[in-house]
Amino acid sequence: MKAPISLEITDDVVGTGRPVVPGDVAICDCLCTRPKGDILFSSEEDEPYPVRVGARDGYVGVEYGLLGMKIGGKRTVVVPPNLTYSERKTYRDLPEDAMLIYHLSLVSFGEKWDPEMEHRLVTGLDDTLG
Repeated sequence: MKAPISLEITDDVVGTGRPVVPGDVAICDCLCTRPKGDILFSSEEDEPYPVRVGARDGYVGVEYGLLGMKIGGKRTVVVPPNLTYSERKTYRDLPEDAMLIYHLSLVSFGEKWDPEMEHRLVTGLDDTLG
């Protein structure tokens, strides 16, 4: 599972410990904005957001942005329009050419949702995730 080259990922703070890999449940704080600063979503209003990395059942740009992060790490992820399809379903007024910016902070790990995924990706037995 390799991030598309169109995704801009910047480490603001590098965390410690093991990195996020496919199959993990990454618990993160997430702030999603438009380039002009309009806030679309903030987990800080509720609680940290669990992301099943590699499941592609949420925001794909966030999943790719979390790969390799370590607890305590902070990242900025600029997601191009072609990776914002989940967001357009949630936010109906979001234009198709919308670019989004995610500010991610990795808080902890949940129980792996697919403990064998990383092995299948490394060995080439799972090509469903790109």
